[in-house]
Parts: sequence; structure tokens; C-alpha cells
Amino acid sequence: MSNPSTCCSCPETLAMASVPIQEWCEPYDLETALREGTVFPSLNLEFFKAEDIKSSLKSGSALDKASERECLMNEINTVSFAINDLTLYLDTHPTCQNGLSLFKELLQRRLDLLAEYAEKYNPLTQISMITGDPETSEYGWGEGPAPWEGGLI
Repeated sequence: MSNPSTCCSCPETLAMASVPIQEWCEPYDLETALREGTVFPSLNLEFFKAEDIKSSLKSGSALDKASERECLMNEINTVSFAINDLTLYLDTHPTCQNGLSLFKELLQRRLDLLAEYAEKYNPLTQISMITGDPETSEYGWGEGPAPWEGGLI
């Protein structure tokens, strides 16, 4: 017999979820993925129709006026978002060759972007301390504030 204090006493069932297995589909381009909140168009379901707002990622926006440093940081964030979203897919589809191929491509792109940022400004991660300056002879974050310390302001 179960303990009544640990059982739900709700008289009704409010909902039952059914989650279909996700199939591979051609992913959005990275800017669209960031704007829509997913890499996969098949997961972009409209539950509530919201007003269409202008994205700050489109041309003619604040990004056009942003510094090269901010643009590079935004590109790193966009690729990182896509990697995270793709990781969720690969957790349930570990043998999907399309997903693995895109994952490898995005990982290399992120490493290249981190190395470029470290070379031009300062390292953002421990790995980019070395990739940004392969000839370095000491461990260190370099000069200047990191982005989380106001480095882009």
C-alpha cells in the first residue's frame, strides 16, 4: 500500500504528453536558428501566434554599427547556440550521420572563431588561451576585461 502523503490527490488528469521521435530535417541557417530558438524547423511549432518583431540580427540593425569585436562575439554565440541545440538532437540520435557531420563542422568553426577572438583581443576559454597564441610560453588570460566583465562595452 502506498503512503497517502506521497500520492497526488488531484481528482482529474490535466494532460498526458506524447512526444514523437524527432526525424532529421534540413536545419535553419544559424542566424535564423538563433532567432527562432531552434536549429530544426520541424521543432518550431507555433503554440501561440505572437507579433512578428524585427530581429536585431537582420541588416540595417544595431549589429551593422557594432564593432568588429562585438560582431565576432555574436558569431561565437550563434555557433555555440547551434552546437547546444544540435547536441540535444544527437543525444537521442547518436548515429545520425547528417547530425554528426554538422556537429563536427560547427565545433571546428567555433574553435576557429575562439582562436581568432583570442588572437585579436583576449582568450574566452582555457582552450583559446593556446589556440589564439600557439607560441605562448605562459598560462594566462591576457590583458583587458573579459566579455562578462564588460569587455565589449
